[in-house]
Amino acid sequence: MSIYRTAVTRLPESGKILAKKLPFSGNLLPTFNKHEHVRTTMPKGLKSTSSQIAVSFTVSETAAGAVTQERIDLQLNALDSEVFVVTGVKLDTDFPDHNLGLVGIDPVSNLSNERVVKALVSKQDISSSLDRSLGNPSVFATSTKEIFLSLFEDDKGTIQTFNTMFSEDAIDTPFQMEYIDVIATPDFFVTIECKNNQNAKTVSGKMYGYRAKADSATYAALVQSELLSA
Repeated sequence: MSIYRTAVTRLPESGKILAKKLPFSGNLLPTFNKHEHVRTTMPKGLKSTSSQIAVSFTVSETAAGAVTQERIDLQLNALDSEVFVVTGVKLDTDFPDHNLGLVGIDPVSNLSNERVVKALVSKQDISSSLDRSLGNPSVFATSTKEIFLSLFEDDKGTIQTFNTMFSEDAIDTPFQMEYIDVIATPDFFVTIECKNNQNAKTVSGKMYGYRAKADSATYAALVQSELLSA
């Protein structure tokens, strides 16, 4: 008597479930590939032209506290209506300064503040924008590290209490989303802005995705939408 296991495969075109019998592999329990149930859907009007790509970058402040932005070239072919479908972003920022005092600077004024290291990834130049957050339609990834320092002294100048609190908002690709954005222009921008740090900070990261070709109507709409979001 032959023993079979059942594998379930989903057809992308129709979503129909098919069962097929395979020779026994030595495991009496049914075996399944966890990816067999994941249906990959291309954004409407796009056709993939590459496998997954990882684009690496590193951006450093030109000076402590100076908003610094760099343009990263994706080398897309506009003549072929080529776009980049973003499937994930990873950002790794420096930690805010946490020194307990600086020579010649009053410790209370030096410590009683909020220190921030923030990085953003956007489709357009946002260096002069008043909204450098996910609330800006051009921004699709952010990462923020904050440290809150509080130092108090009595009327004699004696330090009485010291409080600290750390907060981190790390970038995380939304679970089970097929993609997080589509870049229609041939580049993207990485911005780093910091607050109340004595040392210049750096962000390093990777953007994951693949190249795709859009039909003419979709490409025109994507480009117009991206330029208006700047």
